[in-house]
Amino acid sequence: MKQMKKMNSKSEQGFTLIELMIVVAIIGILAAVAIPSYRAYVAESHGGAAMKGAGPFVSQAQVCVETGVGCTELNATTDANVTLASVSENAAAATVTYNEGSCQVVATVTAAAVTFTATTGGGGGATAAQCQAGAGL
Repeated sequence: MKQMKKMNSKSEQGFTLIELMIVVAIIGILAAVAIPSYRAYVAESHGGAAMKGAGPFVSQAQVCVETGVGCTELNATTDANVTLASVSENAAAATVTYNEGSCQVVATVTAAAVTFTATTGGGGGATAAQCQAGAGL
């Protein structure tokens, strides 16, 4: 019976300190690589969110500029993130600005085309290049 106790006690020794230190070092290296990539991904996602938020208002502005229909409804929007300029039935162009917080998308709508620009929104968290990349510009 005593021999069996000795065998069990030797096989249940656990990890050594050096093995635990190696695991912690590996986790630290992985975190050092992953965290900056994750932050860049999140920053770029703000540009995509701004573009997606601007989409419905840009579509309505296109209809308003080209046909003169829906201008009143568009101007009555209560979305705090949207700023509209020159949206009327007689306007040759309209400007829709959507500020997501970290990124801002400005759409200039004419009868011929729609042009987009993306910049930082003043809320921090993303650079102008990250906003443009996230918005697909």
